Amino acid sequence: TQRDGAVQGFAEKLRVVSKCADVVIVTSTQCEADVTRHLSALGPLPHLILAHLGVEIPVIDPDFPVPEGPFFVTLGTIEVRKNHALLLDIWEDWGADAPPLYICGKRGWRNDAVFARLDAGIVGVIEQNNLTDGQIAALLSRASCMLFPSIAEGFGLPPIEALALGCRVVCADLEVFQELLGNRAVYVSPLDRYLWEKTIKNLAGSDGLDTKIQFTPLTWAAHFKTVLTNV
Repeated sequence: TQRDGAVQGFAEKLRVVSKCADVVIVTSTQCEADVTRHLSALGPLPHLILAHLGVEIPVIDPDFPVPEGPFFVTLGTIEVRKNHALLLDIWEDWGADAPPLYICGKRGWRNDAVFARLDAGIVGVIEQNNLTDGQIAALLSRASCMLFPSIAEGFGLPPIEALALGCRVVCADLEVFQELLGNRAVYVSPLDRYLWEKTIKNLAGSDGLDTKIQFTPLTWAAHFKTVLTNV
């Protein structure tokens, strides 16, 4: 799922970390496990500090037009790992009654089949490549749900930002999300298209979408307090 040369480049960075670093900050238990696995193969393991990232809640752009009625948002670079193809399959089969799905993020790499489908057009799917943080925040604050079927993450900011804006989240059942989001999200296997479709359609018809999620993310001050007290 990576760009050509990215794996080799990252392997070299890890070799430098192994040789030079006294402390490595890891952002989740999943990240800690991955870093431990790779660095242990290179030499003595540096001191690891687990510190979740701080998240700044973006300010909503009040002038950005937000649709009425149910709509959904997915946020992130359009690359294979983010699993946009699953959502396109659902919307393609949904047909003329499909609510809007805003795909927010720039096009990435190794995803030509998805790019071709977006260029051809799918009813209800709206690709937005250049929205500001405030415009994305406006969408998330009013969306029926934020959808995040990613197949792998080391942290995952978009679901946290969505929750902080009061938006429901349906995301892949990855351990990192369960660590960061707890019982505030709905978890679905990124391989289970049927359950994703059922969950999304249930949310599209839900009467309780005006009830906002209450969630306050970790601050950067708290992040650095954890780091500096564990050095």
